[in-house]
Amino acid sequence: MKTFPTSAVWYFGILFISVSLITTESSEVQVVGPADRVVALAGDDIILPCSLKPNVSAENMTVQWTRLNLKGTEIPHLYRDNRDSYADQSTSYKRRTSMFHEELKNGNVSLMLKRVTLSDAGSYWCFIPTLMKETTVQLFVGAVSQPVISINGTKDWGVVLKCESGGWFPEPEMEWLDSSGTILPADGPLERHRDSEGRYTVRRHVTVVNTDTNRFTCRVHQTEINHLKETEIHVPDDVFPKLPYRWKVGLIAAAVVVLLAASILFFYSICVYMWRKHTEKEIRQQMEEQDHPDHPSLVQ
Repeated sequence: MKTFPTSAVWYFGILFISVSLITTESSEVQVVGPADRVVALAGDDIILPCSLKPNVSAENMTVQWTRLNLKGTEIPHLYRDNRDSYADQSTSYKRRTSMFHEELKNGNVSLMLKRVTLSDAGSYWCFIPTLMKETTVQLFVGAVSQPVISINGTKDWGVVLKCESGGWFPEPEMEWLDSSGTILPADGPLERHRDSEGRYTVRRHVTVVNTDTNRFTCRVHQTEINHLKETEIHVPDDVFPKLPYRWKVGLIAAAVVVLLAASILFFYSICVYMWRKHTEKEIRQQMEEQDHPDHPSLVQ
């Protein structure tokens, strides 16, 4: 009967043990992403976190970052054969991605994405073919801009201010405040416009009157990305409408009349008060004379 050579037995034994170790290690290692979505602003450089737990080395593994969108599957980045592979990389990610090669030995397979755009938002898969495991990273991209204030004429006795801010995503809210932080009632609802890229432009008017500071603030905020932008304006006194000369004379005359009338009323009130006091005194004397007719002080 034929028997296997001793060397063959050792070979298959070592192979079996190696496969068993790899299988066991693969079942224990997990691919872990962030607990929350990654929020970024357009133009930022951000990191899509992904790592192996426990921290085993990924230097000799293949790491594939993929993304599914309306156009199909994209490959933002691919690492294999101990180097970055750009042959199959999607065009929109060219020269915008990189991995932390010095951290691969610690199981860090995160992806750096530079100059993010609104179109980069979506779901990314961090896939390790060696382990046949993956995790999902959600990327949310917002956009903000500084509001611009302009003086838009006068209305009644106030000045009309316009605040405009474009390039926002998602759609923001806008409000006017005075120097103490009190929200001012706006002249109508918020005006909004959305361009072909999905960014919003918002606009709002307010009529303000002359105050001690003449300082007013336009605030634009977006709660979903937790971002706020403010611009303050100081309106000079000479911008506010002035009263015509005849109106000023009329107001002065009216003030004089009111003051004179108040003085007359005050004098009249004093006279009435003194007359009442004198009348009450005479009544008391008469009552005393009637009650004590023989009192010496009352005998004439």
